[in-house]
Amino acid sequence: MQKINIKPQILFWMTIVVFLATILFFTAIYPLSLDEYRISSISFPETFSNLKIVLTMDCTRFFIIFYVIFLRFMDIWKICFSIINPFIQLFIVFGMFFVVTGRKVNFKDTKDFYLFLLLILIYLLMVPCPSNTFFWISGAMSCSWGFVPPLILLCLFRQTIDGKELKSSIGIKILMLIISFAAGMSNENTGPMMICLTVLFLIYCKFKKIKIPDFYYYVLSGTFMGVFMMFATGAGIQRLYTYTVLYKWNNLPFSDKILVFLWHFNRFLNALFWLPIVNLIGLLLILYDKKKSVITDKNFILSSLFCICGFILTLVLVMAPYVQLRTHYSSAVFFFISFAMMILVIQKFYHVNLIKYLTLIFFILGIVIGPFIALPHIHLYKQNHNRDKIIAQARKEGKQGVFVNRLTVLKGPTDNWSIQYYDILWDWNFSRLERKYKIQLYYEIISPDHTYTDPL
Repeated sequence: MQKINIKPQILFWMTIVVFLATILFFTAIYPLSLDEYRISSISFPETFSNLKIVLTMDCTRFFIIFYVIFLRFMDIWKICFSIINPFIQLFIVFGMFFVVTGRKVNFKDTKDFYLFLLLILIYLLMVPCPSNTFFWISGAMSCSWGFVPPLILLCLFRQTIDGKELKSSIGIKILMLIISFAAGMSNENTGPMMICLTVLFLIYCKFKKIKIPDFYYYVLSGTFMGVFMMFATGAGIQRLYTYTVLYKWNNLPFSDKILVFLWHFNRFLNALFWLPIVNLIGLLLILYDKKKSVITDKNFILSSLFCICGFILTLVLVMAPYVQLRTHYSSAVFFFISFAMMILVIQKFYHVNLIKYLTLIFFILGIVIGPFIALPHIHLYKQNHNRDKIIAQARKEGKQGVFVNRLTVLKGPTDNWSIQYYDILWDWNFSRLERKYKIQLYYEIISPDHTYTDPL
C-alpha cells in the first residue's frame, strides 16, 4: 500500500483554517451579556462618563478603555469582534510557539507542525473558562486580548536571550513604551509579574554580558507606569467591596479560609487537567536524572521559570476571597509555554518524540468532547435568537410590553467547559433594555445563574 505524504504547508493551513473557523463560530453565536448592556451608551458624553466610572470603580485594565468606547456601537462591534477575535487567538498561539522555540514557525517543517498543533489543542482544551476568555466580548478583551502586550514582550526577551540584535530607534522606543504600558495594565497579577520578569531579564543579560538595546529601559518604565495606573485608582479594591462575599470572607475562621484556597486551587488544576502538577513533576524528574547536564540547558531554565511564574500567578489569585476561573488565563498560558518547553527538553535529552503522541491524545480528546462543548453554546444561541424573535413579533403587533424568559445554560462536559453567562435581564438594567428593544420587557426578577457555586 502506497504511503500518502501531505505537504506540511497544507497541514498548517488546514489547521489554521479550522482553528479560525472554530473561534469564529463560537464567538459569533455567543450572545451579548449583561456587561455589554451595563456599559453601553447612546452618545459620546455618556460613553466617556461610563469610561470614567469603569476606570475608577470597576477595572483599570488597558483594553477596557477600547471596550467601553467600542460599545458605543454595540451591534457593529459584536460583528467586528467576531471577525477580529479568531486572529487575536491565532496570534497568541504563534506567540507561544515563538517563546517556546525562539523563532517563527517553519511552515515547511513537519516537526514544527506537530508542536504548533499541540499548542493549539492545549490552548483550546485547557484554557480556563473559554466561554469567557474566548467568546465573551468583555471577558476576552480583559483576559486573552489583554495578554497580547505581555506576550509581545516575552517574544522580545526570548530573541535577545538567543543572541539576536534588535534595533532601537525613537519610533521603536515610543512603541515599546506603549506596549509595555499596556502590559503593565493587562491585569492585576500579570502586570506585576511582567515587572519582575523584565528586571530578571535585565539582570540575566548583565550577568551573561548580553548587549541589550536601549528600548528595554523604556519597557521597564512603561510596565511600571502601567502597573501604577492600574492600582492607583483603587478600582479593584472598590469592586471587591461591592461583593457581599467580602463580608462573608472576613467572618470566616482561618481554617475555613484555607479550605477556600484549596477549593479555588483544585478548581484551576481541574480546568487544566492537572497539567501544572505534571509539568512540575516532569521538570523535577529531569533535574534529578540529568543533574548538572540539564541545569545549563536554556529550554530547561526557561521552562522552570515559566512554571514557577505560573504557580505564583495562580497562588496570588486563589488567595483572594473572590476569584473567577477566567482570571487564571495568564497563568494557564505560562504553564502551556513551560510544558511545551519541557517536552522539547525531553526530546533533546532522552530522544523520545513525545510531541506526536501527545498531539494524538489531545486530538482524540477534542474529537470526543467537541460535540458536548458545542451543544450548550448552540442551545444558548437558540434561546437568545428565539427571545429576540418574540420581542420583534411583539413590536410588530404594536404591543406595549412582552414577557420574556431568562436564558438557561446547559452543563458542558467539564466544569471548565460549562458556560458562564450573565443574562441581560436584571431589574436595574431595565432602562437600557427598553432603550435597546423599544418595548417594555416583563420577566421574573431573580438572581442570574452563574453556573457554579462559590464556597463562600
